[in-house]
Amino acid sequence: MRLAMTAILSITAGVSVSIPAPAAAPAPFEGAWMSCETYQGAEICDYTVLAQRGDRVCGVQRYFATNAYYEQRFVGTVKANVAHIEKICGDPGSETDTYCAGRAPEGAEKVGWGASDEKLFLCNGKLLGASGDDAASCAGKTGVPRVRELGAEGPEPGERAWLAACARGSE
Repeated sequence: MRLAMTAILSITAGVSVSIPAPAAAPAPFEGAWMSCETYQGAEICDYTVLAQRGDRVCGVQRYFATNAYYEQRFVGTVKANVAHIEKICGDPGSETDTYCAGRAPEGAEKVGWGASDEKLFLCNGKLLGASGDDAASCAGKTGVPRVRELGAEGPEPGERAWLAACARGSE
């Protein structure tokens, strides 16, 4: 009774009572995923770092293939539990053939964004990819584990700055 009386007196005295806002929906595609293996005596690590704001997802990734690292930037839209990558740029390889603006070597033919039909999805905290009409299914797939930090393996400061700007809508 005393608590109720105090609340009534506070309201009538002009003191506002605040009700906490509901918590924002979690952004499942926010974070970092990394896997490492040994190749010719050296540790080789692939990573994907994602920033999600609402249904917008931006990412930077690095993978190792054909004795070299390849890095990309990408932008997409989250629908249900799948991130649909719509555009991508970076080191030409299996993911794209278009260099990112400002990062292309002199004389590069394709610079800017290229289209993508890749998808990302989560299975038990691990990140998996699919392309085209492949179903986003966990069945028989391993995936890349989520990590708290990438340490020395993560993106350079310029890539982190791009990722933050992209998440705000400025890519």
